[in-house]
Amino acid sequence: MNTFDALPPDIARRRIMKARDAAAFCGVSVNTLRNMRGAGTIPAPIQLSERRIGWRIGDLLDWQDCRESGRAWKDCRGNHGP
Repeated sequence: MNTFDALPPDIARRRIMKARDAAAFCGVSVNTLRNMRGAGTIPAPIQLSERRIGWRIGDLLDWQDCRESGRAWKDCRGNHGP
């Protein structure tokens, strides 16, 4: 068992995935994820270092909920937590 597996849900939502893992989580390629980022159709990533970005799991879950409801991300963002 990984130490992170037992995190409370509110903390687990704040964990950060690197681009490759975020793309797999969303079911798209890394290039598609980057294009979606540029178009603003996916939550903004967090700058982890000069050359690395990542996405909060909770932000991607909120994005998926938004997509399921048939709304664009621009209409959903701000309606969820940090």
